[in-house]
Amino acid sequence: MEFKVGQDIVYPKYGVGKILEIKARKLPEGRTKGVLIRFPARHMEVWVPEERLRNTTVREPVSRSQARKIYAVLKGRASFRMSSKAKERAQFYKDKVLSGNPVELAETVRDLVRLSIKKSLNVREAEIANAALRTLVRELALATGKDVETIREELDFILYR
Repeated sequence: MEFKVGQDIVYPKYGVGKILEIKARKLPEGRTKGVLIRFPARHMEVWVPEERLRNTTVREPVSRSQARKIYAVLKGRASFRMSSKAKERAQFYKDKVLSGNPVELAETVRDLVRLSIKKSLNVREAEIANAALRTLVRELALATGKDVETIREELDFILYR
């Protein structure tokens, strides 16, 4: 993936961000080219060496056609294992979020929100669900051209039906 200033990207660990600048910095190992990314939902900016970005699951936000697939996943039937321990479930869903796959992100949101209706989530599961939902909402807002609040209301209607 080639990076450009002003480009929107999805960094699975932090969510949806915008590239502010691409510049070299002097590090102990020498000069390294990197990318400064702003993550508005987390109110932070991160400078990441370009080499590290290429080795992670950074991707472009979903397209309009992919957004339709995501809505279909969210409307689908949840598949969670209530018999498994909360710690195992949390690790399973964390791995799905960090995979960078938008469909797995949607599955995580769907499953954890529907599980929260049946029983309360532990702190780690709730954190994963909130972060995944925040990322998904921002991504769908970019794909559809709607504002974040409208997308959040749509997802609440779908998930809490």
